[in-house]
Amino acid sequence: MERREDGNGTSLPGYSETLVDDTRSPFEEVMQEEVRAKVEDELKKLAEPYRTTVILRDIEEMSYEQIAEVMETSLGTVKSRLVRGREQLRKRLERYARELGGELGLDNRRQGRRPPRAAAPMSGSEQVEVKS
Repeated sequence: MERREDGNGTSLPGYSETLVDDTRSPFEEVMQEEVRAKVEDELKKLAEPYRTTVILRDIEEMSYEQIAEVMETSLGTVKSRLVRGREQLRKRLERYARELGGELGLDNRRQGRRPPRAAAPMSGSEQVEVKS
């Protein structure tokens, strides 16, 4: 990396460091929104109580204990529902991930293995309507 100094001996970033744009491109923004919408759509199709458990844990980022309290169930039941809900969601998204894997930056050489988890397509501030 090219570094330069100002008149006082303080190190300043070089041109290559100041010209780097770390923001996502418009294409990446569109792809991220498409993935988020697809995950949200498939999440709505999960059977209850798995859907609510996955939403509370993975989107709302509640602890297992908080989910057990809210859903009035045991900690073991929460963990079981979360595993089953995530598995149902994974199965629903598997073909989509395979079809768009290259465009989404997923490694297609992993065929036959679990696709990698997406990096939180929805933030905790986004709301997903849950219908019973």
